[in-house]
Amino acid sequence: MKLSICLLFALATLSYARTSFAQREAPVWHSFLPRISMFNERTTLDFEVTFMKGGGPHEQSAHSQMYVFGYLEKDEPQILQLAADKTLTTKSKDEKRLLLDVLVDEKLITRLETKVAKESELPAVTSSKSTRTLRGGNCYDFEFSFNNKSLFETIGKLKNFDQANFVDSDQRYYNDKFKLLIFVPVNDCKYATEIPEVQRELYDFAHFMDRETIIQYFKPLPYRFQFKPLDEEGVVLLYID
Repeated sequence: MKLSICLLFALATLSYARTSFAQREAPVWHSFLPRISMFNERTTLDFEVTFMKGGGPHEQSAHSQMYVFGYLEKDEPQILQLAADKTLTTKSKDEKRLLLDVLVDEKLITRLETKVAKESELPAVTSSKSTRTLRGGNCYDFEFSFNNKSLFETIGKLKNFDQANFVDSDQRYYNDKFKLLIFVPVNDCKYATEIPEVQRELYDFAHFMDRETIIQYFKPLPYRFQFKPLDEEGVVLLYID
């Protein structure tokens, strides 16, 4: 009898240990962008953004990958509706088409860039007014830069961008406005392509301890943009709202 009890205890301990070793990502209780800095130069659109996630009790990942997508403001309801479809956002080990595949194939969004950032060693955001810094989470800093002319060519290929719909005046501009979408995948889904392999092998959590979703963060930046066509110097300008 004692031997049976010991065997059962050993099996339970081993099962728990396997789960513990497999789980190196913390359950996430919050994730957001505490810092967004936008720079609208004459020929480029540059911005810096900090992604933060926090939870516990285990350590958060050493790396995080961020995608930037462009999309038309008028397509936002359809994009968000598809993002709410769990059949498109549930992790899959096969070649099943998931959310980004559908959105890109339908030309509702276009991928602009993806980067990986290491966890910041120091608090990434400091308020000069209150001297407060971020606590209780892990921060990842990203920088992106897009040439306005290339951006116009890329956004112009979206399905519903109407290049014939513009205001023709001294301040000629296109009526179709576009926005930028930030996507941070969980590290154990197929979209975490730049995350180190050892990190991808460990299962990851999203908000409210969701182990099944591919989405760590999927939201638009709080700006909309409008193109002004080529000027006499061949420069595409951007208006930011």
